[in-house]
Amino acid sequence: MDRKTRFFKNTLILQFIPLLLLGLLIVSNFREQKVLKIRQLHPYEFNYGEWLPFIFFAVCCIASLFTLFPKPPGAPEDEAEIVKRKRKENFWKFAFYCNVFLLLIIGGFSILVFQKEPLIIDQPVHFYAIILSRSLLVIIISLVVASFLLATGIYWKTNKSFAVVVLIFSFIIMTASVFFEFIFMVLFIQNSQIYTLTKSGNTVNQEEVYQDYQQSEETDDEGGQTATLLYDSWNSLIKDWGGTEDENEFFGVRKLINTSLQSDDVESDHYYLLHFINNLKNIPNELYSEFETYKPVFYSAVSEETYHTAHFDKIVNALLLAHDDIGGQNDKLVEMYKTMEDDEGNNTSQDKYFSKFEGYFSPETIQKIKELKLSSDDFAYTESDLMWCYGFWARRNNEGNIQETAAILKEIKEHYENPEE
Repeated sequence: MDRKTRFFKNTLILQFIPLLLLGLLIVSNFREQKVLKIRQLHPYEFNYGEWLPFIFFAVCCIASLFTLFPKPPGAPEDEAEIVKRKRKENFWKFAFYCNVFLLLIIGGFSILVFQKEPLIIDQPVHFYAIILSRSLLVIIISLVVASFLLATGIYWKTNKSFAVVVLIFSFIIMTASVFFEFIFMVLFIQNSQIYTLTKSGNTVNQEEVYQDYQQSEETDDEGGQTATLLYDSWNSLIKDWGGTEDENEFFGVRKLINTSLQSDDVESDHYYLLHFINNLKNIPNELYSEFETYKPVFYSAVSEETYHTAHFDKIVNALLLAHDDIGGQNDKLVEMYKTMEDDEGNNTSQDKYFSKFEGYFSPETIQKIKELKLSSDDFAYTESDLMWCYGFWARRNNEGNIQETAAILKEIKEHYENPEE
């Protein structure tokens, strides 16, 4: 194998190493890139995904230059060895040129895209999955197409029909890779538009919240700081739970919320909202008055569109249906809570209380809650949602804030379903 072929081969093979290291880094430390945020850059910008194959290729080209140093001449070769060596040289030559061709295609698309504002996918899982699979496919497609081209050359004289079929497959693969690159661009553009619109809307809403508090004579600096902490905490938590991006069903979101409540770091600003509510749940009057004070924060953080697309409307409606069904029956709520508490203390399933007290619930109300489909149609999920809706009021009744909580939910429902014109 001559020096040029060694250079081609090493350039291709070495690209797997940084790709593997980046994958391990992402898996082991799956967090936002703080350095980029400090520099006012978004960690999931298109630029980084776009240039990743170029960076890998350039670094490996430089590393492969060391293979250009001459090596001692090898032993004499017979005719079979010469043919074998020629085929290896052709394979790595084809693979290298295919790699370069794909990078040129990517570069052609990038010229068009970089004329716009930076494109962003504000979803780390999607972002990393796309850029890693894309970089990996550039290498694999180059090797596969090189194999097909080599087979075409081998069979061209002996079986031309087969060689033509293989050559057509090579062109199909290259065409599909170009189409994949096009889809990659479209996906980034669409997600970036969603991110830009959401960010713009949130920015406007956040400014309105701050202006409302600044203009209010009753609000001091502490109130403004609380509003900011509540707003930031909500945005952080709801992103972790996947509550506004439809990443998790309601069943899964509840489990994530429960995990957050048990976090050792619950006192941090990230969990400020949970800490804020937890301090008020046993003080009904203050719970409602604090809601009245800071409800502009919630209304600004949750737009009317988000309220419906994130299925918050279904959750509020389900809870109010359950409240109207059993909210005024204190003795039944007390009995339910005792059963729930006993089950939790014994670390047993809480579904026992539902079957035990199902006779307390109106069949019509249960059917209405089922029709809302908070989670999937899976029977276990549906039963779990029903248990939670009724158990929610058993817990509120035990805390003594059931009426205040119901009033808050009714006000939220009224705000979003009958907005002022």
